[in-house]
Formats: sequence, structure tokens, C-alpha cells
Amino acid sequence: MKTVDLRTRVDEIDMRIHEALMERAEVETALQNADSGTAVAALTYRPDRDADSVRQMLERHRGTLPIAAVEQIWRDIICACTLQGTETVIFLDGGAELIDMLDLARFYFGFSTELDPCSDASDVVDAVGLSSGNAIGLVALNERADLPWWRGLSETGALVRARLPFVMLDERPADLPALVLSRADNLVDNTDVTVYDARWSDVLPGKLMDQGIEVLSFFRSGSGVDALLAISGELTEEDALAACTAAGARPDVLRRVGGYAAPIDGETDGDDEFGGEEPQD
Repeated sequence: MKTVDLRTRVDEIDMRIHEALMERAEVETALQNADSGTAVAALTYRPDRDADSVRQMLERHRGTLPIAAVEQIWRDIICACTLQGTETVIFLDGGAELIDMLDLARFYFGFSTELDPCSDASDVVDAVGLSSGNAIGLVALNERADLPWWRGLSETGALVRARLPFVMLDERPADLPALVLSRADNLVDNTDVTVYDARWSDVLPGKLMDQGIEVLSFFRSGSGVDALLAISGELTEEDALAACTAAGARPDVLRRVGGYAAPIDGETDGDDEFGGEEPQD
């Protein structure tokens, strides 16, 4: 095919893309109007729906266009459409490198959303909990935490709703490990992974990974250890407690503080990955 014909095809494709974007925005507006006054209307951030859409996108993706580029374009489109007309603010964890947090926020939530840096992760939890349902928090995920910030998570305030990066790729952009916080009417029961606030008055059990439990972050003090745990969403709270006990020590506190869709491996066929490194004493 001649170069001029190829350029004509590109122009036609660009026009179809633009028309599809405008149509999508119109449908999203109609959907928001239909949901007006319902509980759904208050939830502009729906990570479960986003996760399903990304999985479907990966399944049908082919060709040479990088997955990371497709994901960023898709997320920017979604945010531009779903957040239109809303006053959404993203609170950033000031305990992490600002440039990394900005990259993460822009990659996943676009350039039209207000960003508000906080002093640390605990401040992010407080800010999301005290704000409207449109607030989102980004907290850097460090193995050893400076403070047990997850103690402030609650069913009436901020909860863990997503884990980033969602699509795991080698040398991907916006690769800072982080958790996304937002308010919800209640604890979501159908997540792939459930997150728990766990506390021991002694040491952290050394065989949690043997029970399928991932330690997302932990904090040691003179009175014991706090840990943020990720456990399969198929397990009940009683199952989780039994697994901790089998790992070496029953926690004094085990409290659900959210959940998320399991990140997927973008280098393979999209199978879910669940695991992590056990912290060293």
C-alpha cells in the first residue's frame, strides 16, 4: 500500500477514535444522570470495575503497541469521562518521593484531577476519611513502615481499595508499589485479596507465607509488632485467624481494612499473581 494511502487510513482511524471518545463521554454522562440520587452515584472510583476492564483489555490486546501505553491511554480516558463534573482530589503520601507519587497519580488518574500532597501516610488516611466520597489516597507501600498508618483505616473512613501497579511489567513506567485508599459504604466482600490490620504483642510469626499470607508492611515497637496483611479473599476472617495461628502466633487484633483486585502479570497471559517477600527479623 502506498504511503499516501496509509496516511489516509491513519487520518480515518484518528477520526473514528475521536468520535468514539465523544460518544463514550456522552454515554457516561447519561449513566451518571440515571444513577443520580442513588448510592452508586457517590462512588466515582470503582476499582473492581476498572480491574475487570483492564483484564478484558489485556485479553484482546495484540500487535506491537506496548501494554503500558494502552493502559495509560485507557485510564486517562476513563478518568476524563467518569470524573467529569466532579470535584475529585487525590491525596499523596508525602513520605515517598514526590516525583514518584506524581507519576503514579498521573498514570492512573489522569492530568485533570487535583493533587494534594500530605505529610505522610497517616495524614492521607485522615484526609480521605474526613473528605467526601470522591477523595482518593495514594500511600507508598514500604516493607518497614515509619508508623502503623493502617490503624486509622475503618469502615466509616478510608479503606484499601486497590494495589498498584495493577499490571506487572518489566521496566514499566509508574512502578512505585502503592495502595489506593477511598471511602466506601461498607467493606467489599468480593475482592480477590482481603487486607487486614494485624497486631501481635510479641514478634511477627515467621511462617506467614507458608500459610498464603503476604505481609504488605509492618511496624515494630517496644510493645510488639503491627502488620498489614494480604490474604486470599476466598478465606473468611475465621480462616485468616486460623492461618495466622498456624503460622506461629495468634494475633491480638485482626481487623479487615479493605481489599483489592489481585495484580496481573502483563508479561504472560494475564494470570493473577499473589505473593511477596517475607520481612526479615
